[in-house]
Amino acid sequence: MRRKIEIKLINDKSKRYTTFTKRRKGLMKKAEEFCQISDSKAVFISFSGAGNCYCLGHPDVDTVLDCYLGGSSSTKEEEAPTEAERRIGDAVESGRWKEAVRGLGLDKLDQLHAELENITRRVSLAAESVNR
Repeated sequence: MRRKIEIKLINDKSKRYTTFTKRRKGLMKKAEEFCQISDSKAVFISFSGAGNCYCLGHPDVDTVLDCYLGGSSSTKEEEAPTEAERRIGDAVESGRWKEAVRGLGLDKLDQLHAELENITRRVSLAAESVNR
């Protein structure tokens, strides 16, 4: 019989990292299985305590985000990415988030923060409309 565990911060860094890794993999596996059996789309993004970014998208991250954030990149006029956008894209692909933002000035970090808040808001609104 399974017992319910108390949800609280794990103080031991080694145990916390192990738990994060196992649970992240488990959540990603469940999300992928859910998408396959329900013919649905999903994006799972997780940031570790070290700042590494882990993403899963079904069918893929870009397709799902483009769908819910307003269009396909193939129909948009492509602009050259800014340095901040390039760094963030590299961070998402490599999982090295802290390295990607290192060296950005306060104004660029503020701009990035505003963009991420906007994306979060738009994803939430899209998710709410899908759930209705």
